[in-house]
Amino acid sequence: MHWSAYEVFSVLSGIVLIGLALVPSMKAKDRAWSALGGIAFAGYGFYVAGQDSGTWTFPVVIFVIPFAAVLYLLVAKFGKGSTEDGDR
Repeated sequence: MHWSAYEVFSVLSGIVLIGLALVPSMKAKDRAWSALGGIAFAGYGFYVAGQDSGTWTFPVVIFVIPFAAVLYLLVAKFGKGSTEDGDR
């Protein structure tokens, strides 16, 4: 296997997204998308690392999506404020 920064970062991004999918207080839809994205990132990283030849591309967005997903999920969790009746 050939591991460069791209493959390593792809797998690490997948692990981060899968970890977010395990947060029980997130919505089921957000958890599902996080898990699917994590599996895709990690799978692509392992797949490319296992190739002996060929040209594989990693767009710059692969470095942005995990951070954007973490920010989105944190805002979805904490950014809306309280919805208790006394706060309206």
